[in-house]
Amino acid sequence: MQSNTDNIKTPSFYTVNDVQHMLGIGRNSAYTLVNQSDFPSIYVGNRIVIPADHFQDWVDHQTSKRKGGGVGG
Repeated sequence: MQSNTDNIKTPSFYTVNDVQHMLGIGRNSAYTLVNQSDFPSIYVGNRIVIPADHFQDWVDHQTSKRKGGGVGG
């Protein structure tokens, strides 16, 4: 028997609202983040979207920087 989670697909793209909720940050902080040059966001028309795989890579990179310890590490 398959579990219900087997049928749930990860989206290809996230919205700014999705990122806001996943990171537990405010709306203004989310927009500030997605407009940073090192954050993987793209415009589709007037919408800002974040490729899910690039977002996960960004999170992994941020996490590895923190694990490296030290300032700027």
